[in-house]
Amino acid sequence: MNTRSSKSSSFDETVPVLVVGGSLVGLSFSLFLARKGIKPLVVERHPGTSIHPRVSSLTARTMEIFRSAGIEEEIRREEPPFPREFGIMFVESLAGRLFDNLMEDMSAYFTGASPVEGNGIAQDLLEPVLRAQAEKIGVDLRYNTELIEFETDEGGISAMIRDRVSGDTRRVRTTYMVGADGSKSGIRKQLGIGQHGEGTLFHLISIVFDADIHELFRRQNAHMCFFANDNVSGSLVLYPGTFRRPHIYRLDVIYDPEEETIEDYPEERCVSLVRAAIGIPDIPVTIKKILTWEMAGRVADRFQEDRIFLVGDSARVQPPSGGLGGNTGIAEAQNLAWKLAAVLRGEAGSDLLTTYDAERRPVADYTVEQVVTLSQQREHEGSDGITVSTLHVNMGYRYQDGAFVPEADGKNLPIVQSPELWTGQPGTRAAHVVLERDGNSISSLDLFGSRFVLLVGSDGQNWVEAAKHVKDTLRFPIDIYQVDGHNADFNNPGNDFLDAYGITSTGAIIVRPDGYIGWRKPDTEENKEEMEKVLTNALSTILFR
Repeated sequence: MNTRSSKSSSFDETVPVLVVGGSLVGLSFSLFLARKGIKPLVVERHPGTSIHPRVSSLTARTMEIFRSAGIEEEIRREEPPFPREFGIMFVESLAGRLFDNLMEDMSAYFTGASPVEGNGIAQDLLEPVLRAQAEKIGVDLRYNTELIEFETDEGGISAMIRDRVSGDTRRVRTTYMVGADGSKSGIRKQLGIGQHGEGTLFHLISIVFDADIHELFRRQNAHMCFFANDNVSGSLVLYPGTFRRPHIYRLDVIYDPEEETIEDYPEERCVSLVRAAIGIPDIPVTIKKILTWEMAGRVADRFQEDRIFLVGDSARVQPPSGGLGGNTGIAEAQNLAWKLAAVLRGEAGSDLLTTYDAERRPVADYTVEQVVTLSQQREHEGSDGITVSTLHVNMGYRYQDGAFVPEADGKNLPIVQSPELWTGQPGTRAAHVVLERDGNSISSLDLFGSRFVLLVGSDGQNWVEAAKHVKDTLRFPIDIYQVDGHNADFNNPGNDFLDAYGITSTGAIIVRPDGYIGWRKPDTEENKEEMEKVLTNALSTILFR
């Protein structure tokens, strides 16, 4: 790849955004962006969507994101909800002696802080859902296509892509490029972006297989086990099954790449390792795939280089403990998508894009650190000493700097806590409360996703009028809702809206398209003209920095 400046105008096509990598996070980003009216070109070097389960759990927060994108029901039709309790066994072998059974922390998947539940869909079933939805709304997805070089200049990026089947190349001009090209990201390397963090933890051989062992997991209500015996040690993972296929399993064993390669693991040896892990010497085993991978904790030193952005494993990699890797990447995709859309639609200045790194990289640092800790605790301590809450890590963080108007005491607030403890502070996830209109109940979160939202209390009619004037004057898309009071848009039967958002009946709060608080005025005695100035300044601070 090449990052030399180029002013060439000879291009086969021009697109607003080029996405390199069409796997889980790249597909999610493209779908989110297209939902906001910007249709990207996506190139993916593989021939189609993932054929391996890999990521196999979506947290409640991730399902909130997919709900706001309008595809929650499609995902749930593909994979029914998984059980609320899962065990992690520590055993001699799956059929052998049980040393301990640690109940998995499922708080990130089932929590009263969210109107939705998590889901256990595996990546090979999820990606076709995302692909179908993306193509339905006009995303240009090109499989068997790779990026072979790119050049940057003041006005954009010139890229060369190649069809891996025909060998044909095309020159593409794009305003922005998103690197979703995985943990070994060529884009990150060519930009000279380093990484920091724990680094390599283990190198592993993964053996994806099928065997009749579901009952051995079911009787312990488990989905994973760590095992150690005279023949093999490692972990066994059960991937959720669906009406479309039986359960699939994965055996992970540590290997030293200085001593061995994947060629040293022929099918016969892999069958022997699987049987030793199960503890039944003659059990029939069908090997599906043999893979190598690196368990590591690394975060890119920056997530943006001029017009190029990193998302997913290109931006950070983390151990699979807690199942937060793909979930973190999807949150990154949502954060970047609304900002890129706002800039490309002319609703925000380009400086808004710098807040992607400012917001998401500290979250990545914290998440990777916590997941590495969780991984180490599980391996060495069993059920003792587990201190990491996946709910706090996945839903309870606060952006410390970014696209919001900070409050005076913001620096004194914790960086992470249980999500229900946040009460409308700028930079935090907006709270879920039950609202009602015409006898129908919805979540407050159902109001967010497509554009900015202003919420006001029962005595906030002046805010409503001021916001309507600002909306018309600026020609800015913002939804305006009054909760309770005369001519209210929604009622709040639980009387918890004001407390959950930290405002009084005369207060107002702005929620960003990603469901994070952008600005808050707890109460006011200002007139409408002053309110218009306050709202205009708040939106300007968020969008134009």
